[in-house]
Amino acid sequence: MSIHRSQRERSTGMLTRRRFLAGTAAAAASPWLVPASALGKDGATAAGDRITIGVLGVGNRGNSSIDALYPLPDAQVVAIADPRRERRLWTQDQVNATYAKRENKASYKACDAYHDFRELLARPDIDAVWGCVPDHWHGVLYNRVLEAGKDMYGEKPVTRWIGQGVTVCQAVRRYGRVFQTGTQQRSTWQFRHACELARAGYLGKVHSVYVGAPGGMTYDVEPPCDPPEGFDYDFWTGPAPMIPFDKKRCEWLAMYMISHYCAGFITNWGVHHLDIAGWGCPEIFHKPFEVEGKGVLPEGGMTDTWIAWQMTYRWASGLMMSFTNTDNPNKIGCRFEGDQGWVHADRAGIWAEPASLLTVQLKPDDVHLHRSPDWGDKYGYTSHSADFLRCVRTRQDPVSPVEEGHAASTLGNVADIALRLGRKLKWDPAASRFDGDDDANNLLDRPLRSPWTL
Repeated sequence: MSIHRSQRERSTGMLTRRRFLAGTAAAAASPWLVPASALGKDGATAAGDRITIGVLGVGNRGNSSIDALYPLPDAQVVAIADPRRERRLWTQDQVNATYAKRENKASYKACDAYHDFRELLARPDIDAVWGCVPDHWHGVLYNRVLEAGKDMYGEKPVTRWIGQGVTVCQAVRRYGRVFQTGTQQRSTWQFRHACELARAGYLGKVHSVYVGAPGGMTYDVEPPCDPPEGFDYDFWTGPAPMIPFDKKRCEWLAMYMISHYCAGFITNWGVHHLDIAGWGCPEIFHKPFEVEGKGVLPEGGMTDTWIAWQMTYRWASGLMMSFTNTDNPNKIGCRFEGDQGWVHADRAGIWAEPASLLTVQLKPDDVHLHRSPDWGDKYGYTSHSADFLRCVRTRQDPVSPVEEGHAASTLGNVADIALRLGRKLKWDPAASRFDGDDDANNLLDRPLRSPWTL
């Protein structure tokens, strides 16, 4: 198997074990079939043959990601990084305790903890990185992971700013890396089935798509104060503007509602179901469209992203997509409507009319979408991680490749820009620009705070 590698890898030879893993024929057939010689005691994958993982950011999402990795026998978290000392030391203890139990040992110290993610990236023994940092860090950090020769599981949205997403997509291909976007709904049955029905023609011609996602919220202004001991707020702020610290702005969920760090749930949460819309109707990702709508911003407080929104997207073919916050009026999830039926999927299940669509068995010549390994987890986190690890070995694109993750992120970000400017915009995905609107194009990116660069 031919594997494209970065110049750094070719010149240093530092990834010999990773190249071995990528060439394992048994792993190409199945992520959990490995040669007997690679097995440790009781059939567990030998430590030297596991894919080694570094996790960047161990807050709410970072620890959820680590929990999803624990069941997978051919992966091991060996390092974490976070600018909050209390968080990183607590997570380090949890990781070591979990692996001690797995190895039936009284103690197990195999996970290192770092304040600065660059120390983790400098380690040649780490194969892949989980990026679980706030959105405003995604562009800078993901690009550095790729430059370091690591494969990447990057939480959604791919980047806070559209222009940075273009750079990350280019870097994935330049350095020959595997990149799994954290849009894990693709790794659950109901979303894949809904998209296969839409793409294989079982709904007839799809003319409308309806997407609903949770709306935003407000937070009152907090008085400035000193960061807690052991919290490097300057490092947490990174490329974003430096604002005086307070007790809320760096916490879940307030940081998702502040535009310096995130576009709000119109992108951060909306990306999940917008991604399903584009998976079921590729035109949504790849063809030019017009977008317009209306939204509601907070009247005060520290937050400045959309509480509510009603957006309409239109394509030259006649396809229409409506995207609103939940029950305004769209139900949460993604609904495809065609001239012969409809199907609606969300995390709670799948519904269709006619109901017989739910039992359709695809024919061999129908569209069959990428299937992640089935670990039976309700929200797909472990299955999605397993798919990424399989692709680290096979060097194939995973179920949520970076370009489609970026396209789904862009759908939310262009809606945000259209609302901020208060007018209809025309988006060209091929050019990654708005047609004839300099004001809109000026909002595709923003300067980074020194010394950070992309």
